[in-house]
Amino acid sequence: MRSIKPPPANYVLSTALIEMKLSNLIIRNIIAPLWAAKERSRYLQYLATVEAMHLRPRNEVEQDHFARLQCLTTHAYTQTEYYRLRLDSVGIIPEKITSPADLQQLPLLTKDDLRAHKDLMVSRAIPRGKLTTKKTSGSTGTYVQLCVDEESIQWKRAVTASYDRWAGWDVGERIGAIWGNPECYQNWRAYLRNLLLARHIPLDTLKMDPDTMRKYHATLLRKKPAILFGHAHSLFLFAQFMEQNGLSGIRPKGIISTAMVLHPFERQTIERVFGCRVTNRYGCEEVSLIACECPHGNMHLNCDTLIVEFIRDGKPVAPGEPGAIVVTDLSNYGMPIIRYKVGDVGVPSAKTSCACGCTYPIMESLEGRVADYVVTPDGSYISGISLTENFAMQLPGIKQLQIVQEEIDKLVFSVVKGEQFTDQTLQDLDRLAKERFGNRMHYQVEYVDSIQSESSGKYRFCISKLPNPFC
Repeated sequence: MRSIKPPPANYVLSTALIEMKLSNLIIRNIIAPLWAAKERSRYLQYLATVEAMHLRPRNEVEQDHFARLQCLTTHAYTQTEYYRLRLDSVGIIPEKITSPADLQQLPLLTKDDLRAHKDLMVSRAIPRGKLTTKKTSGSTGTYVQLCVDEESIQWKRAVTASYDRWAGWDVGERIGAIWGNPECYQNWRAYLRNLLLARHIPLDTLKMDPDTMRKYHATLLRKKPAILFGHAHSLFLFAQFMEQNGLSGIRPKGIISTAMVLHPFERQTIERVFGCRVTNRYGCEEVSLIACECPHGNMHLNCDTLIVEFIRDGKPVAPGEPGAIVVTDLSNYGMPIIRYKVGDVGVPSAKTSCACGCTYPIMESLEGRVADYVVTPDGSYISGISLTENFAMQLPGIKQLQIVQEEIDKLVFSVVKGEQFTDQTLQDLDRLAKERFGNRMHYQVEYVDSIQSESSGKYRFCISKLPNPFC
């Protein structure tokens, strides 16, 4: 009796790839449109509109922003108690906003305002039952709640999908999601939606122990996601784990890093391990995507649904200068968000064009949270991002480091020792501390087993509890 030979490995691989591509096409062209129709969602229609918007001349973008700002401000003034009282108190009515520069006359909105006046900010023109309540995790343990209307949700969904395509992803393709508190297992509806539409392969960043990461690597080998998506530092930790344990074979088309500042040393490790470029993305729960890196490496601001400002001491900063990021959400009429201080610092770029064809303004860099700036005794302000990069690159004996400032002349360094940790590491740490902060700054070193992430899964490298010009 003749034995039947198994098919060659390349045949099995090519068959699996064909089946995967067919399932992607079925989801993209059949399941996704049917699901959108069932939910009465127009995000797929908006997706085509958004991608055309990226190519508009800059003056057309500015005119569009101004027209939409006028409509939003009029709506907020007439349909919410909060904006009526707030604008009346500073003597501003919507009719006085006659140019884009007049935006700066409007008062800034803070997280404390959202917490204290949420109910007064909700529009009377849209029934409460048609609004979705969102809740942010809050970096200090105090969350923020807001409401979003359905049209705004679908526009944001389309905008995010359009920028995801810059990383090589398209509707229907699997995503390796390295994220905190994955939603796809919350109930059977979420599970079914993920199985047929979202297609996330989750790794909970609150459970990144060696055994879990090894199992996740095996899962990615089997399911072959089109892209990886996750917190910058969590992607780095997973890539580092793979490299240190001789694991390989994960080759996505691209990687989307978000929710945290992506350090150059993290980008280098991630790109080396996975063999593809990282697309850096920036956003927040309150307004969704704020900026995204294009294939040519420029971080374009999201002008589809937002106006983004960079402010220091109450005034716009010049290109190349750091400023507190302030956003106006042009799409959310359910609870208008006008001139909202996100809590981060960024640097606008002087570049006016990009080879990718997108005409939107460019952010030169994201400097991190307002509270990440260390204040020195001589009055200098040092970005926590630059500190982290500098210390991480020059202290190979330290596996993890967190800098905390409670007083003007005192820092606490929480240190997780690495395999190369020696007395020389402490000497190098002392030298760097004196170089960066001066002789008047004192510090103490506390050794810890690990630096815990926040409830959202994010890591904070630097925390200062003192005021600075971006507050």
